[in-house]
Amino acid sequence: MERQIDLIWKIQRHPIALFVVIGCLLIFSLAGYYRLNLDVDFSDYFSPSDPRLTALNSMTDKFERHDQLWMLLETEQDWRDDSAEVQLKAFLTMLNSDSNIISIQGYNQFVLGTAKAEKILAYKTHPRLSSVLSADGRAILLQIQLDNSKLTDFATQSLWLDEVLQTIETNSQRYWQPLNVEVHLNGTHALNWQYAKVLLHDLSWFAPALLGIIFLMALLFIRQKMWILALALNNLITLLLTLGLAAWLNLTLAAISAFVPVIIVTLGLAYGSHLYFGWRTKLGGGASPNEALQYTVSVNQAPLFYSSITTIFGFSLLTLSPSPPIQSFGILVAFAVLCNYLLCLTSLIFFAQYSSASTKRLLNFDNVVQLAKYNARRPKAVIAGIVIFSVLALVSVTKLTLNDDPLSYFKSSNPFTLSSQKMAQYFSGINLQHYVVSTVEERQIDKAEISFIYKFSRYLKKQPEVVTVQHIGDWIKAAGIGQNQFRRVLSQNSVQQLGLASELAQDKQSSLITLYLQPMTAMELIAFERKVDTWLAEQSAGVKLSLPLGSNLLFAHLSVDNANNMLFSFAAALIALAILLSILKGSMIYGLIGLLLNFLPLLWVFALWQLNGGFISLGTAVVLGMMLGIIVDDTLHLMLKLPNTHISPLKAANSKLAVSADSLWQSLQQVLPVISFTTLTITCGFAIGLVSDFTPIGQLSLLSCLVVIFAWGFDVLMLPVLYLWWIVMKPKEAKAKTEI
Repeated sequence: MERQIDLIWKIQRHPIALFVVIGCLLIFSLAGYYRLNLDVDFSDYFSPSDPRLTALNSMTDKFERHDQLWMLLETEQDWRDDSAEVQLKAFLTMLNSDSNIISIQGYNQFVLGTAKAEKILAYKTHPRLSSVLSADGRAILLQIQLDNSKLTDFATQSLWLDEVLQTIETNSQRYWQPLNVEVHLNGTHALNWQYAKVLLHDLSWFAPALLGIIFLMALLFIRQKMWILALALNNLITLLLTLGLAAWLNLTLAAISAFVPVIIVTLGLAYGSHLYFGWRTKLGGGASPNEALQYTVSVNQAPLFYSSITTIFGFSLLTLSPSPPIQSFGILVAFAVLCNYLLCLTSLIFFAQYSSASTKRLLNFDNVVQLAKYNARRPKAVIAGIVIFSVLALVSVTKLTLNDDPLSYFKSSNPFTLSSQKMAQYFSGINLQHYVVSTVEERQIDKAEISFIYKFSRYLKKQPEVVTVQHIGDWIKAAGIGQNQFRRVLSQNSVQQLGLASELAQDKQSSLITLYLQPMTAMELIAFERKVDTWLAEQSAGVKLSLPLGSNLLFAHLSVDNANNMLFSFAAALIALAILLSILKGSMIYGLIGLLLNFLPLLWVFALWQLNGGFISLGTAVVLGMMLGIIVDDTLHLMLKLPNTHISPLKAANSKLAVSADSLWQSLQQVLPVISFTTLTITCGFAIGLVSDFTPIGQLSLLSCLVVIFAWGFDVLMLPVLYLWWIVMKPKEAKAKTEI
């Protein structure tokens, strides 16, 4: 570490070279901003190489899908009334005049008579009428296909989508509002539109909130202009460099990425405060500003180095997630921590040299040590309480379930959430799953495939999770034709002529079975998939059948894989921390203490989360992967500054190196107030996420705040007790035994 300290002061002798390097890096970063992909798309959460995503995209290309943009119109009267039909036709004329709309399908096809009904028996209802007209006639669905030819006129697809959908929604509501008709948009386009709006909402709140926190912390605890300037400048440089990294590496950004700047600025302020408080403490002891600066660098350089390493390691483990945005999340924060560490020991020190020697009284946390001393007088009660609550927490955590649902990521008042509720109320909902049935040989589907479709459909309809099943057999029954007639009709007409493009591939060699499922969580979807797979394994179908396909099921598998990987990341980071502390302090006892101080806060928080009805989701799983890298920083600052001995307790008992309780409290007096400030800073910073309209960020924010607070509690209340028992008392006991 001495070489690094020498290097730090050598750099300070060449400030021009330092800022030239920083300037060049900023220019390089800014030059890559044009590469940033700021589009927000739900599919970005999936890896492009995921075989399920590839199969889903292949199905979308093969069959005509009608789920990109649905418009649900709800009224108190019956849409089959003549007056309602007149109003609807006039509305359709208005929509068709919009140059952004290519075509409109759905209930209007029945109103305008374009639905393929010439082959349907007169006494049979069209098999797809119930899909676009509710049973009570109060709601209808229109499927709108957009023209993206003007997409090139916009910087991103999200901006194009925002303008187009905003126009459609505004014009539609203006038309129907006098008639008391409610307009709801749903589908893939509507989902991505809401993701983009949520991202903009969060960013508009996060930026001023971060500035407010910096101002508040500076006003109450720092009040040194040069230090405030240096901290703010470091955060700005770190943000710009991190954004440049995202651009040059073409990292995938999503709604959850909006929280990255919050983490970067919060951690930057917390890390830099260690140097500031060390400087202020030494200054209060009568040292000159330069001596105080040299002191704080010497005592904080090692803790800053190792805490940065562990934080980088913790966030780097997020790259094990199967989701590209979470991988990018980890890469960006890890890089930002590295940048902040380097800037703290270069540019921050440069500006700090010009700080005044003022030592005016500011708010502090000196009384925290008194709290720790009070608690340390009752070691048996403390240990007993921790053991009991930890056992109960362990039992609670084992009951945690994966209950993720990507369609519930918006607040209840969000337009997409409301439209999804209407889709479930009047129709079969939006939880779709598909199977592609194909011929074994390259030929037109025939009796074997149709028979299997009927058999499979009968099984599916008996399952309580299934609302309804749609397949080509519905059309065959409505047409009242047999197998031979179907073969002839199919060979004599194109798929478009029959109006079956959504259920029959262009080459007529495969057909689609579509399931409408009840609202289900990730684990319920996977359980249903396994149940169906078990039934299929017992059948001798003689046909080719795809995997179950659907965005919700795809996300369910993503959630499970992500949770498992984050749990592995947490375990790896915890073990790495224990090993690092054992090596640095020369004793496995320190490693064990560090392990307990960082494992128990997460255990207790997730136990409370489960008791309050919480579950594992995308946001909560990320907490497992990232929080250990954050809370371990305070542990390292504490442990590395505690009185140290590299010899066994028996030798320490007969040595001048034996540590004492007084030396413990002297060390804690220097560190506990600082980590109390960093805890307050991180908690306030992460609490900003509570205003997010995106549920994963809200959950991530809440759990992160709780973990940080609990970790502080364990550092203040548990560390002194364990240290006194295992480090101070053990040598005394050993000495007593030798005297006997």
